[in-house]
Amino acid sequence: MTLARWSPISGVVFVALWISLFVVAKDPGDTDAEITAYFADDGNRTRQVWTFFLVLGAALFFVWFLTVLRGRLAEAEGRSGPLTALAFGAGLVAAGLWVVADVFFSAVSFAVDFTENELYMVEPNTFRLVDNMGYALWFSGTTIASLVVIATSIMSVKTGFLPKWLGWLGFVAAATMLVAFFFIPFLIWLGWVLFVSILLIWKPRAGETSAAAATS
Repeated sequence: MTLARWSPISGVVFVALWISLFVVAKDPGDTDAEITAYFADDGNRTRQVWTFFLVLGAALFFVWFLTVLRGRLAEAEGRSGPLTALAFGAGLVAAGLWVVADVFFSAVSFAVDFTENELYMVEPNTFRLVDNMGYALWFSGTTIASLVVIATSIMSVKTGFLPKWLGWLGFVAAATMLVAFFFIPFLIWLGWVLFVSILLIWKPRAGETSAAAATS
């Protein structure tokens, strides 16, 4: 059981961390009173701070997953060609946007915790501004991540390095990610990463298969 053999599990961890974030996160509400009351609660602010570190951790594991995927795509493409570069580059941009988005989502909680007057910095309209900016960055990252799905799907259909049925489903998933502002496409994206991670664990690289055969 080598590290390379089990490295695709990084994608599973990426998905698990995002699901944990959705469990931990709590909606601040819509009215001025609800927003003010939310940030007056130390527990709510702690939740938001934790979500930031969950996103940061997810980004770290996603970069690891991208590195694994890049290696497999390069093998299937015969070289580090345009589709391999597209998937890797788009994934890095997406990861960066998700982290920056959560900086905005968590900004008010961080600001309140660094001031003596807990209510002083919680101006509801300011919160709405930074929250909407964060959401725009977040769904932009998901939309760009559709290129990871498209590149992988093309290689799956062309070479069969992943099942062709997953390649065709990937095109459908990528189409939904173009409208990621509806949120549901992000869940579809997480499902895609989970399936690909499991398949990459289950289907070892050609070099690993040869090594296993040589030692048996």
